[in-house]
Amino acid sequence: MRITNKHGRQMNNSCLCSGTIRLITVCLTALLAACGADETATSNTPDATEVTVRTVTLQPTTWQGNVASFGVIEALEEVSIAAELSGTVKAVYVDEGDEVSVGQLLLELDPRKSELALTQASKALEEAKAQLDDASQKLARRSNLAASNTISVEALDSAKVALDSASARYQRAVAAHELAQRHLEDTRIYSPANGQVDIQAVESGEPVRAGETLVTLQLSGGLRMQTWVSETDVLLLYAGNAATIIASALPGQSYPATIEWLGVAADKNTGNYPVKLLLNSPDAQLRPGMTATATMQTRPVDDVLILPEQALVDRARRKVVFVVEEGVARMREPVLATGLANHLQILAGLAPNEEVIVDGHAFVVEGAAITALQR
Repeated sequence: MRITNKHGRQMNNSCLCSGTIRLITVCLTALLAACGADETATSNTPDATEVTVRTVTLQPTTWQGNVASFGVIEALEEVSIAAELSGTVKAVYVDEGDEVSVGQLLLELDPRKSELALTQASKALEEAKAQLDDASQKLARRSNLAASNTISVEALDSAKVALDSASARYQRAVAAHELAQRHLEDTRIYSPANGQVDIQAVESGEPVRAGETLVTLQLSGGLRMQTWVSETDVLLLYAGNAATIIASALPGQSYPATIEWLGVAADKNTGNYPVKLLLNSPDAQLRPGMTATATMQTRPVDDVLILPEQALVDRARRKVVFVVEEGVARMREPVLATGLANHLQILAGLAPNEEVIVDGHAFVVEGAAITALQR
């Protein structure tokens, strides 16, 4: 096919197509360049929408935080009562949880063997006493005869030896009788103090061995809490500082306490350190064995930065804060430690005199223009 231009010259089809393509290419290039310029201009232009927020300026201060730990309430003193001799439990007169008073009968062992042993010991004591009396009388008679030279010295010495032997037998019989008497008394187990039955370890009819625990008592007179803290937290605590204890069974009641003792060696299995707290004024509701949480004040630390908890916001599953730098929001992810109520100790990531947004930051993003109002 031939095409004739306005000058009467003929043009073939391929030339026409080539020119058209070049024209389209030039137009597209110009259009893309214009779009790129607009995009560059847009990206370099700050967001014209300013966000009004409230801020605080971080200043070093004296900080005293809290350490929270889980533990168990226990009596100030616990007594385990063990069997003094082997035998069979005849009767148990208390149950776990019972209040007991000093001298109260707790349980009995079968006394029959002890009664028989005491009867035999009493008979042996009587015989030994009779032999001692007889030997003493013989020595007295021979001493009188020896004074008048009626008997030999050997006969007198023989009477003295017999008396010494009878005296030794009598002393052994006395000791055996006292032991048998004590064994009979040990079949009746009494409470050594006022308190509460914590563990009743045996029942009627059960055999027991000497030294086996029969009853455990939590003595009256005070409560403490045993808990454990990490190697980092134990350095922040000190004996005598205040604490608050809340029992799991009594969530609405808090009890003031004092740190009584800090362990010097960590548990080999957990690496945590033991801490004991003395409850200042426990009531009848709080009992040994209850689980509880202790919130313990730490030692004061000077020149630390404190962050209000409301400054934290969630961004991409992270806890971050926004600071204002030259009228623009900048996002930071600080390292924090637990502090007082609604406040956190700043360990890293923020510096003194920085202006932190604490209100109005719900829609703040990195680089947003900020109008800041100080709290």
